[in-house]
Amino acid sequence: MVLALAVPVGVLAATKPPAGALSIEGGRGVIVVRGSGGLLGRVAHGSVEVVDLTPLDPWRPVVNGVTRSRRVFSKGANVSFRILGGDYRVTVKGEGISVSARGSGVATLLGVPGLLSSDTGIYSTDLEADCQDAPDQCQAIPTTLTRVLFGSTVSRS
Repeated sequence: MVLALAVPVGVLAATKPPAGALSIEGGRGVIVVRGSGGLLGRVAHGSVEVVDLTPLDPWRPVVNGVTRSRRVFSKGANVSFRILGGDYRVTVKGEGISVSARGSGVATLLGVPGLLSSDTGIYSTDLEADCQDAPDQCQAIPTTLTRVLFGSTVSRS
């Protein structure tokens, strides 16, 4: 009886997508993340739109410390945001973009250099990398529209 139960559990575990990570620091431009799992972020100057793609689950977007509805847009200085579970789409435009995501998904990156600096920020999809603490493990956000996967290798639309 125990053996009969162990096989289905093992099969279910094998179908769960592997967890991954996305780390962005000092971003400047446009970042769109469509994922499943948790995401924390901040933009120093700019805008953020958070869309909860699984509104019937218990997780809700939080922007500047306030729990919001399924879809929220905010702009200004020092805008913080998080969604701690479920499926989401987050669009961030501006400068001083920091994002930390765990789970799986795809990020679309477009770095926009400033007038006085060509810096677009850095990113990594390495589960062990943290662009804030170890910037040498990260790469520059590209200035051409680029899609990067994190976690599962299944592409999301």
